[in-house]
Amino acid sequence: MDSKKLNIAIIISSELKTAGMYQYEYKILDILKKYHKDQNIKLKFYGFSKNIRKDYIDLNLDIKFISENIFQKTYRYCLSNFFFTKIFSKIKIGFSYIEKQLKKDEIHLVYFLGPNSISYGLSNMPYIFTLLDLGHLDILEFPELSYDGAFNKREFLYSKSLKKSFRVIVDLEWGKKNAIKRYNLDEKRIEVLKLLPNIKINKTEASLRIKEKYKLKNDYIFYPANFWAHKNHMYILRAIKILRDEKNIDIDVIFSGSREGNLEYILDKAKELKIDDLIHYIGFVPNEEIPNLYKQSLSLVMPTYLGPTNIPPLEAFAYETPVCYSDLPYFREQVGDSAFFMDLSDPYSLVKILLTIQNDKQIVDEKKKKGIQVLKNWNEEDFYKKLLDIFNEYKYVRELWK
Repeated sequence: MDSKKLNIAIIISSELKTAGMYQYEYKILDILKKYHKDQNIKLKFYGFSKNIRKDYIDLNLDIKFISENIFQKTYRYCLSNFFFTKIFSKIKIGFSYIEKQLKKDEIHLVYFLGPNSISYGLSNMPYIFTLLDLGHLDILEFPELSYDGAFNKREFLYSKSLKKSFRVIVDLEWGKKNAIKRYNLDEKRIEVLKLLPNIKINKTEASLRIKEKYKLKNDYIFYPANFWAHKNHMYILRAIKILRDEKNIDIDVIFSGSREGNLEYILDKAKELKIDDLIHYIGFVPNEEIPNLYKQSLSLVMPTYLGPTNIPPLEAFAYETPVCYSDLPYFREQVGDSAFFMDLSDPYSLVKILLTIQNDKQIVDEKKKKGIQVLKNWNEEDFYKKLLDIFNEYKYVRELWK
């Protein structure tokens, strides 16, 4: 290795349709493009899906596309098994197709922006692994995290990849402790790099009248989330039902995100509860509409079970929108006391919060100020500097051999 150069492969794992993970990876790429100036560390970008180049086109990155056929994928999978690895080494078959391509490009270190099964097929190439949740262990009762092989797929990936990582990146101290507890990892190899919202505040942006566009008669709450069961859309329906029946108050709800098999169930439940006139599913919305959806809402309401972090509360803080968030320890670590915390076992909890938001401007303004402070306490430069420290740590060690 040239003692002055380190080549790092940045692996882009998520497409636009993956929503939160896409926003997370997009933000990191944007930070790297904006701040990385170190000539001794060269970043090269790779994708393994044809949609990657299209979904990140506005970043104007030179993304190399690598495609495997079914036999190459099978071989890479087999490399995670010691029995097959021993056989392959004896007959000198060599590395996986992807690792060979990375070696041709003289890559020294791989940085996976998201969980990626390519990691356990790397034989002689160290990597940085991003671990944003362990939902298959924390909330395994939900079908999307356990059914149809989902549990086994996640567990296989993490058990094979985490201990072999040069560094594991998590987004909270809670996540760090959870990873150590679940997989007995070395805490010195786990780095906490907190989430950042992927937004651009434009003070002069044209205002779209959300109520007019979606024909709303009342104040509305906003929940941008794919319709997985763990996102807990049902909790919102129950609270809206209580408001109508017991308080004689109607509040509209805007849901956005992909269907994920649970949308029809939620819409049918809304009809059953006789609140379907208040529930509005708008699918995926263009980025330019997002600021108005937040700003004109009564509140972001996010009763999810999955943590330890989520991006929408940070977006809401940036747009000075109140946040209603699940009362779980990891969410309290993420946002402090800047959110209104909901008891997920009691929809009356959300009812009381929404009435407070409607009627107590002072409390709402205090929460907004605290939300803005959350964003100020950790910024893009903080994220990049910590990431650069990780790169330089490996660079120092890597200079010890050719």
